[in-house]
Amino acid sequence: MKLNNTRALVTGASRGLGKSIAAELAKRGVDVALVARKSDKLDAAAKEVGGKAYPCDLTDPAAVATLLATVEKDGPIDILINNAGLDNVGLFPDATADEVRDLIQVNLLSPMELCRQAIPEMVARGRGHIVNVSSMAAVSTSPGVTLYATSKAGLSHFTAGIRMELANKPVGTTLVQIGNVKTDMIDNINGFAPAQRAVERAAKLHLLPKEDLEPDFVASAIADAIIKGKERVTLPKSLVATTLFVEAPRKMSEVMLRGLDLDTK
Repeated sequence: MKLNNTRALVTGASRGLGKSIAAELAKRGVDVALVARKSDKLDAAAKEVGGKAYPCDLTDPAAVATLLATVEKDGPIDILINNAGLDNVGLFPDATADEVRDLIQVNLLSPMELCRQAIPEMVARGRGHIVNVSSMAAVSTSPGVTLYATSKAGLSHFTAGIRMELANKPVGTTLVQIGNVKTDMIDNINGFAPAQRAVERAAKLHLLPKEDLEPDFVASAIADAIIKGKERVTLPKSLVATTLFVEAPRKMSEVMLRGLDLDTK
């Protein structure tokens, strides 16, 4: 898919990886709609990348229900990037009911709802691409990130499902499963002792790279994936083999269903 003269919606775009994704797309000629909670950071990020800010509290289902319609008043969305995420680091029983609901809402239900809204419009227009930013936590979890990992596992599985439903349709999907990125979120995870010890052991066993990923590097890889129509972005590359174990049953389903008429009409 060509990026120049397209329009993208990026959630969680006020800082971190989301801001880097918005900046990378803008650099490649994309008109970017930046979505995050209303804040000076969101306004500053939109000004910096030359996009437009659309404040939205993704923990509020009612706000998410009208988000795409609000953004598309200024033009159709060709690319949807579900990047926003909460981490809520800590032991699961210590989380409040509200914290559980908010994290699942932001990390899983909001991406699903935005996809539900966007897919019919993209199919009708004959073009579109969806990027769901998941995590290696969807593949392997550790103490302190149980809730986060559960939401990301759901997002990865959901992406596999819509990928099959969109087979032979003009809308592509990319699942992004990444390790540690230099953002506030990884700082939060590293600040929880059990999680930090798990990361250190994984590094000693050479299961994780010594250096965290740079947000700009990940953003560039995502932009390239949209252009090339790649189904997956896995970073760092050393973790590709690990993800294949989890992805194998999903891939088997795709192979089994290949060529089958799945149209409801």
